[in-house]
Amino acid sequence: MPRSVREQLILRVAGQVFADGGYERASMDRIASLAGVSKPMLYAYFGSKEGLYLAYIERTGGELVHRLVNADRRDGAHSPSQARAGRLRAVINEFLAFVEEHSDGWTVLFLELNARQPLAEQVSQLRAEVVAEVRRMLEGEGEGERDTDSARPGLRPPASEGVAEAIVGAGEALANWWLKKPEVPRQEVADWYVGLARAAISTATVRDG
Repeated sequence: MPRSVREQLILRVAGQVFADGGYERASMDRIASLAGVSKPMLYAYFGSKEGLYLAYIERTGGELVHRLVNADRRDGAHSPSQARAGRLRAVINEFLAFVEEHSDGWTVLFLELNARQPLAEQVSQLRAEVVAEVRRMLEGEGEGERDTDSARPGLRPPASEGVAEAIVGAGEALANWWLKKPEVPRQEVADWYVGLARAAISTATVRDG
């Protein structure tokens, strides 16, 4: 098996183990056994348990940020107001799709946020990237909006910063709840999340104006 393929297999198994018991309780012996590799090979690839954990965070967090950015950029609505509404729903749908497809990854990324240093710093940095992307969307910096004379102006700081934090925080809480209630359809959760986000944006827009 090529090294790159084996590394992805190890990371996938490691995610399951980290999500199941947290970083402290995760056993390198168990990860090696489930991945079908020797423990020395595990250390040769990643150096340590912390190195393996950070590699998993970088891969999974990078995928989440990449998917959210792409969802924000690809909306094809015609008017500026429709574009902003479409981008919001597209980003929320993509976020929930990630949570549904990678429940282990979500658990590791955000339920381990306060676990320990420097691991928490790595997750905090990824979270900050997500907040920054939402803030850019709220400020109307998407493709096709900056050069549109009729575009309604987006939020301005500090409103854009505060609302971005609120939207991301609400998403984290809702996703964590949803993992305990998987029978609830994703579209229903998305509708709730969109409603919460629009309410926050609407309130901030009135005050900002």
